[in-house]
Amino acid sequence: MAFFDDLKKNLSTAADMAVDKAKDLAETGKTKLDIANEEKEVQKLYAQIGKAIYQQEKDNPDSIFAAECYNITERLARIEELKTEAPVEEPVAEAKEEEQV
Repeated sequence: MAFFDDLKKNLSTAADMAVDKAKDLAETGKTKLDIANEEKEVQKLYAQIGKAIYQQEKDNPDSIFAAECYNITERLARIEELKTEAPVEEPVAEAKEEEQV
């Protein structure tokens, strides 16, 4: 019987260790997710600041951000150019109506 008692004790200890490890991993995962979410929010704030500075400085050729503002303005113009070149897609509802006719 001592063999089974030792086996039961060892299995119980192993199960307890597995549960503790799973809890640790879950907590670590949650912490990493919290960190990633905070970093994402910081990036959003940086983007808001950058956009505000761009709006403020885009027409100032003497700005320390003049080159960056020019680059952004050129890229925005290119985006608009690409949008006008792209084929216009029909809305899904209109396409379904035409199929039924």
